[in-house]
Amino acid sequence: MKIDKFDGQKPKMSLKARLIMLLTWMILPFIIFSVYKAYDINKKLERDAQVESLNLARSISQSIDDYIGATGDLLISISNHNDVRTQNYTAINEWFKEIGPDYPYYVNIIFVDTKGDIKAFVKQTKGAKRGTVNVSDTVYFERAATSHALSIGDFMYSKLTGLPVVHVTHPVFNMEGERVGLVAASFDLTKIQHKLMVSNVPKHSVVSVFDDKGVVIARSSNPDKWVGADVHDKPVFKLMNGKSEGDIEAVGLDGTGRLFGYASTTRVPWRVSVGVDNEYVYSQLKKELAYHFMVFIPLLLIALFGWIWIGRDVNKLHARTEYLTLVDALTGLYNYRKLSRDLDFEFQRSSRTKGALAFAMVDIDHFKHYNDNNGHQEGDEALRRIAGIMTTTVRDTDTVYRCGGEELCVLLRDTDAKGAVTVMERVRHEVEAANFVGQEKQPLGNLTISLGIAAYPSHSICKDGLIKCSDVALYKSKGAGRNRLEVYSSGESTPTEQETSYSSQCI
Repeated sequence: MKIDKFDGQKPKMSLKARLIMLLTWMILPFIIFSVYKAYDINKKLERDAQVESLNLARSISQSIDDYIGATGDLLISISNHNDVRTQNYTAINEWFKEIGPDYPYYVNIIFVDTKGDIKAFVKQTKGAKRGTVNVSDTVYFERAATSHALSIGDFMYSKLTGLPVVHVTHPVFNMEGERVGLVAASFDLTKIQHKLMVSNVPKHSVVSVFDDKGVVIARSSNPDKWVGADVHDKPVFKLMNGKSEGDIEAVGLDGTGRLFGYASTTRVPWRVSVGVDNEYVYSQLKKELAYHFMVFIPLLLIALFGWIWIGRDVNKLHARTEYLTLVDALTGLYNYRKLSRDLDFEFQRSSRTKGALAFAMVDIDHFKHYNDNNGHQEGDEALRRIAGIMTTTVRDTDTVYRCGGEELCVLLRDTDAKGAVTVMERVRHEVEAANFVGQEKQPLGNLTISLGIAAYPSHSICKDGLIKCSDVALYKSKGAGRNRLEVYSSGESTPTEQETSYSSQCI
């Protein structure tokens, strides 16, 4: 009997079809995982870019505050000079021209009388207006006319030099206590821009400094076009306006999409933004994905289950990477990111249990001087040793962090300001007693630390307030001679607090 080829049954699936189906089922989980991984990597890269931007913005903001603070010290010294108080303009002019070269980051140092006439100055650029120059119509003169301390002007072009400047001023009073004028330092924005940004900004980032009105004070990219421009109506400025710091995604001034981190200065009403190009993040994503495919595809072809073990290893690596983001590579201490998390947790716990909490800011005295004299390798070693001394000297319940540069801080749990003083004074003594290479060259004869302490809830009831209060105390410690400890006092009204606006935030 002749038998039909298919014998009335449906044809069986061919081996090739079954292999294709098997391969499809093998590849499908990989495709799904790859899509998820691309999304996860992209989000991580975006967040890393914003964290990098925010940290750089904070660093530049602090540098600007340091410049303003140093300028304030200079102007206070000048305003108290005998020739300045007695309006000896001939002597003032000679003195200004003598000290001018020592301060290259100022376009000018000037004395202005109560009528707004410039009576003394360091220099006047060729081609600038000659004779008596009156500045009574400027913002910095109007603000300084009623101020009894430092005041800051808006961006302008100097009437003496024609250069883009911002003026920091301090009033001058004669021997009878009558206001006779003001002294002002004109910031050279081009030099400050080079000092603060050009050497520190990655190629894929753009740094901009705005004043509170939306005028560009400085910019790392194409400054000739943007410095002095009013950008208050730009989306990136609108999103940052009214906020002290944060991160956003927006279109930059030049129309390029960027991930921004921004931070405000405390001594002047300025805001620093750092934007990372979206294209850079996308290129990093492509590299990450290329590496991902290069590693996984061969393993996928070798065995169906290989990716399961690799996935587990990737999770371990991710967890390890997450841990490393919380630790400072140089000292082994926890970093600012970890500090921020711990403070949030401890404030919630202390608020719930009505417990006490203290915070100490620590700054290594004259650390730049130590680095300059002994080299950065010895500076790094000194920083590691001090970190080790602090870690072994504080209580087991306390945690030491590196906040950046030579600044360290300590979170002291379940203790008030008095208890924190006992612990941190012991730390200060241990550092002072330690021997460091080249310490005899230090201004104080050895390597020391200055400390500022604040406590919850006596000094502040919020995280940022506690940090700022301890920072105020630290500045007081440094101003009082360094190698000492100061506790924040809510009843004090120090020049540093007024200049940094810390007092209003320490509640």
